[in-house]
Amino acid sequence: MKNENKKGGALSFPFLTEKHRVNSMEHELCMKLIAEGIIDFNKLLLANYQILGLSETGAFVVIELFRRGQKGERILNPEKLAKSLAMPPDQVMQILETLMKQELLTIEMVPGVSGKESESYHLNNVVSRIITDYEKRLAAENAKPKVGATTEEEIVNMLESGFQKQLTPIEIEIIKKWVSEDGFQLLDIRRAVLDAVKANKHSLSYVDSLLVKRRAAERKTDTVKYDSDRPEALKNFFDSWPKK
Repeated sequence: MKNENKKGGALSFPFLTEKHRVNSMEHELCMKLIAEGIIDFNKLLLANYQILGLSETGAFVVIELFRRGQKGERILNPEKLAKSLAMPPDQVMQILETLMKQELLTIEMVPGVSGKESESYHLNNVVSRIITDYEKRLAAENAKPKVGATTEEEIVNMLESGFQKQLTPIEIEIIKKWVSEDGFQLLDIRRAVLDAVKANKHSLSYVDSLLVKRRAAERKTDTVKYDSDRPEALKNFFDSWPKK
């Protein structure tokens, strides 16, 4: 089957291959793009049939069903299907039963022109499940720290994700100081960032103040003076900045 867009090139579902986060498209819109040939259903399925629990043979049966549906043949005919695929009828029937059990192939009764109802099959759940699986995998990937990332990089990623903004070079230098000079543990920083997000305080100074106060409490000392307007780590950092 040849599906082409206006530029003459078949598209495969670009957001299923991009590694960065993108906005999810509505399933109905995806089906519309497939119906119009903008998204190549065959390529989409062949790239993702295993996550649906299909074998290669099962994938080719689904592709043939889709091709027939595009031509308006909405009545399931196992004998014709087996002949087109050059497969034994029994094997085709077994695959169709599996598809229906998995609810990838759905049959419903629809009224005809005369008002009489007839069977009609659709494969909407195939696309829906591919999208759902992608969204789950993407969420899990984003929740994991980057492989090989340093502690500083992990903290930067954590803060940028929690605060929904890009940190400045000066803020990144402060984070490096937290780790290399102040010796704050990653777990403590993670806790402070989480508390800042919960409190809707999206600033590095607020996180720094939490770290300083909690360290002072752990050491059980009353000699630590805390300046809420200029926390210790920030003060030391700016004091070390070259003066003109």
